[in-house]
Amino acid sequence: MKYWLSVVSFMFCAAVSRADDAVAPAVAPPAAPEAASAAAPARPRGVAPGLAAAQLNASAASGPDGGRAGDAAAPAVFVSEEKWGLAGYNNNEPIYTILVTSRDARILRCTADLKGSYFEKGEKQSITDRQTMTIFPSQQVQMGNWSGMDQQSGATYAVKCHPV
Repeated sequence: MKYWLSVVSFMFCAAVSRADDAVAPAVAPPAAPEAASAAAPARPRGVAPGLAAAQLNASAASGPDGGRAGDAAAPAVFVSEEKWGLAGYNNNEPIYTILVTSRDARILRCTADLKGSYFEKGEKQSITDRQTMTIFPSQQVQMGNWSGMDQQSGATYAVKCHPV
């Protein structure tokens, strides 16, 4: 009995569902995508989604390549800084950090070169390191975090960035 009840209820639901489909009005096809894309140009690759429409239109009007050839020649705009801090269980281990902040509307690829010294088993050792990172517009990143360095000897660093 339960089997026949489930079969009948299934057939009833299928009939009601099919009846709704027959009465539904035909839907008009969506508008052509060419008309929508002609009104607003597509966002070029490498441009942040949050970029203002006015800036996007200005760069598109600057040339057939969307103004990217002129942008590539312009130097990257960024700010770098160093920080010394203390860490470890007793806050007695010096930490050296390089921070880079993008001030550019483009995505940047940055490389940081570090030269400094640290102590290992009572002996002073020199260190050279290179870190590479991608930085998005208006983003601050930590290029590296070096521990155990000798703050009295200091450290030197150089950051170079170029647009992607």
